[in-house]
Amino acid sequence: MTNRIFIITLLTTWMLAACGGDKPAPAPEPAPAPEPAKPAEPAPAPAPATPAAPLKPDAEGVVRLTGDDTMKYNATRIEIVGTKVKLELKHIGKMPKAAMGHNFVLLKPGIDPAAFSPKAAGAAATDYIPEDGKADIIAHTKLVGGGESDTIEFELPGPGTYPFMCTFPGHFAMMKGELVATAAGEAADEGHEGDEGAEPTEDEAAEE
Repeated sequence: MTNRIFIITLLTTWMLAACGGDKPAPAPEPAPAPEPAKPAEPAPAPAPATPAAPLKPDAEGVVRLTGDDTMKYNATRIEIVGTKVKLELKHIGKMPKAAMGHNFVLLKPGIDPAAFSPKAAGAAATDYIPEDGKADIIAHTKLVGGGESDTIEFELPGPGTYPFMCTFPGHFAMMKGELVATAAGEAADEGHEGDEGAEPTEDEAAEE
C-alpha cells in the first residue's frame, strides 16, 4: 500500500513537472520608443555682401582698373572730378588674351551695354570693337591678356554717368559698371555742405 501511494505521488509530480515545461515563454518587454529628434536650428542668414568702394584717381591722377581670370574688375563704379581721365587697365591674371582677354570700353550715356555686347562679340578681328559701334564709344583700351596692361587718356563730353564694360565674348554679365563724372565746382560744394552752422575760425572771426 505504501509503495502504491509512493508511485502515485511520483507519477503525479512528474506529470506536473512535464506540464509546467510546456508553458510559453513570457513575451519580451517592448523597447522604449525613441525620443523624437529635435528640429535642426536654421542656419544664420549670410551677411549681405559689402559693395566695393568706388575707384578714384590715385595720387598720380590715374584711375587704376584691374581685371582677373575670374572675369571681374576691381570696381564697378569709377568716380572722377572734371572731364579729363587717365585710366590704366591691368590684367592681373595669368590666362592668355585669346582665352581670357579684357578691355575697358566706355560708352556714351544712353547706350545700352546689353544691346552693345552681342554686336561687339562678333568683332574678333578688331579685338571686339565693332566698326558699326564706334559711334557709341567714347574711349577704349586695347585687349590685354594675363600680365599685360594698357593706359589711355581721354576727355568726356561733360559731367554725367557713363556705362563701361568688357566686350570680350561672355564677359559683359560680370564685367560692367559706370563712370560718374562731377564738375569741379559741384565737388567743392559737396565738401562744404557740412560747414553750415559751424563756428568761424579765428581768422574768419578777425576778418569779421
